[in-house]
Amino acid sequence: TKQWWFITLIISLSAGALIWYIRDRDVRFRNLEAMKKEKMEYQYETLKSQINPHFLFNSFNTLITIIEDNQDKAVDYVETLSDYFRSMLNYRDKDVIQLSEELEIVSAYFYLQQKRFGEYLSLNINVSSHFKEGFSVPPLSIQLLVENAIKHNAVSHETPLQIDISIDDKNQLLTISNNLNPKKNHDPSTGIGLNNIFSRYKILTEQDVTVIRTDKQFIVELPLIKNKT
Repeated sequence: TKQWWFITLIISLSAGALIWYIRDRDVRFRNLEAMKKEKMEYQYETLKSQINPHFLFNSFNTLITIIEDNQDKAVDYVETLSDYFRSMLNYRDKDVIQLSEELEIVSAYFYLQQKRFGEYLSLNINVSSHFKEGFSVPPLSIQLLVENAIKHNAVSHETPLQIDISIDDKNQLLTISNNLNPKKNHDPSTGIGLNNIFSRYKILTEQDVTVIRTDKQFIVELPLIKNKT
């Protein structure tokens, strides 16, 4: 009797383990397929967003102005623009990239935009090397939030735009915030929005992206993904 009880127990445990394995495999497969779909849509929309006539028109107009003023600065501008596009092509196939790499993209993008808006656009990055080297984020997620801040807000002497990127040490969150100067007429939408970031984070981590809007500020909190050692 004990032998049959033991055999029944072993069969039950084996069946349970098999069912768990099959379910876990199905969940991982569905997540993988969802990630592939998100990645394909993201790659297409990213390229469409950044290599569109509107973006290039503004970049070339800025370049013409710089050339007339200072040819050395114009060379720096072209090199940064080239590096920016190269980074997008290098990172767009990855699920995550190191935070330091993402912040380099953000800095390049900001450099290009500040040449257009001057001192009325400012960016403050307050992130320690511990977080830059030890954590990752989905590629171009922070860049997208900086882009949206510039796109949807007026930037002028009367309405300067301040963007801040900082760390919530306790909760291991990256905070991107900007003051609000809503435009009366928005620039054309790129088709990439917060929903894309939400979707990618939903697949990569159980933590949620948090969006906070007040009368004066727009704040997004991105969970940081710890690098594997």
